[in-house]
Amino acid sequence: MLRNLQSLNRPQRVLVFILLFGGALLALLAVSAALILGALNSNARLIALPQTQGVTVREFTVLPDNEAYPAAVAVAPDGRVYTGSYKTGAIYAISPDGAQVAEVPGSREAVGAAAGLAFAPDGSLLIVDHLDADVRTSGGLVKRMTSDGQFADFATISDERGFVLPHEITLDGQGNVYVSDRGRDEVWRFNPDGSGGVAWWQSPTEAGNRRGYDPTGLAYDPTQDTIIITDGAQDIIYRVSVADAATDVLYQHTGQADAPGFDGVTVTSNGVIYVAALGVNRIVRLDNGVLLPVAGPFRGASDVAHAPPNRLYVTNFDQFSLVVPAIGPRLPFALDVIELGGS
Repeated sequence: MLRNLQSLNRPQRVLVFILLFGGALLALLAVSAALILGALNSNARLIALPQTQGVTVREFTVLPDNEAYPAAVAVAPDGRVYTGSYKTGAIYAISPDGAQVAEVPGSREAVGAAAGLAFAPDGSLLIVDHLDADVRTSGGLVKRMTSDGQFADFATISDERGFVLPHEITLDGQGNVYVSDRGRDEVWRFNPDGSGGVAWWQSPTEAGNRRGYDPTGLAYDPTQDTIIITDGAQDIIYRVSVADAATDVLYQHTGQADAPGFDGVTVTSNGVIYVAALGVNRIVRLDNGVLLPVAGPFRGASDVAHAPPNRLYVTNFDQFSLVVPAIGPRLPFALDVIELGGS
């Protein structure tokens, strides 16, 4: 072969060299990529641990679907826990002890991508539906699932843009419904029947802000008649008055290290605020302007819901593989529960 190469003219030899070198380089890159993906896909599941005294953490239930991708969690008045698949739209009802998981019949057909969940006073489940799990798409609406499992459209934005990236949902003490829209940088308020939507709140602007605004989590604080709003880009926690939308900053992360990447939030009946810090995969508690770690790391702590008297349910969204399909999620998908030890 060497003699044959030497008989070629110089341009031909250069071309052969490039082809050989390029082929070897591509093969090396392919092997490296395969090894990297194999390592990422074989990672052991993270098991969350307590990060403060007086709490315990355990797996609450395993979801019976390799495409469950639980982005949100809510607790029904009867104590059952509900979550929904961001990939398939399936809604799952889970017994209070976590032993029984049932997919709600017809939910996959009715819901495209379940992003947020909240229960209304009448026991119906309100669902923020992105319609499509493709991260490149936008749009959505709020759907309602009645207590007997019937689905219907509940609320939407009637202007030309409509919902862009609706994310989370909560209700105040009067039953009014609040929905955060990350794409519009707004929180919309609707009447208890889903009518009368208005742009109720927008992030306070900051000079020189380059990270944008990202209103994500919503929760109602009954002790002060306020809505707690988290911002995942600015890493801010706001308190907003239901009466006049007056806004206070409860916490703002400074510096680049350990950015919490706030997402879901929940408030106990006595006003204690717990936040899903998706950026560091922890659940944290806000205490007089200070973040205190509660438990972690989780596999995508996108949402947290409080169940009286002393439980927190946490999603393991494991959402990275929705963006990079070659990297599989760490199966099985599951919800975890934190026992707060009576606090």
